Amino acid sequence: MKKTVIAIITIVLVLTVVIGINIYSYQQRLKTISKNNKTYESFYNVEVLGTDVASLINKIIDNNTKNNIKKDEKGKYIEDNNENLILLNIKFLEIDDVIPIESLEKQGGDRFIKNFGAATFKCTKIEYYENTKGVKSLYFEEI
Repeated sequence: MKKTVIAIITIVLVLTVVIGINIYSYQQRLKTISKNNKTYESFYNVEVLGTDVASLINKIIDNNTKNNIKKDEKGKYIEDNNENLILLNIKFLEIDDVIPIESLEKQGGDRFIKNFGAATFKCTKIEYYENTKGVKSLYFEEI
């Protein structure tokens, strides 16, 4: 009888600890996502210089690298339901196509700053992941 009560108490304590750890972990993930979202959302509908966009590009590339986001043979990020991937696309005035972050990365940050450091850009669209509500992609336009 005494052993049964001790076993039940032990099981309840273990379950309580496991549930508590899961809740804490979930709350920490939400805080991290919220912090990251605030960083990216600070660019939304605000005119910024190309140097600021270059810094953001470097931050996104760094985050994608830290999160081990894989690229295909063409150097494009693989969207394989990895909710840590963040994309960025830019529409330049003199180019009809939208340029993805991978192309900007290939050209190098120095070249982007040299050509567009003084240009003005505006983030006109932010997409979010459905499950995590984290930022999925940003769309900038040169103005």
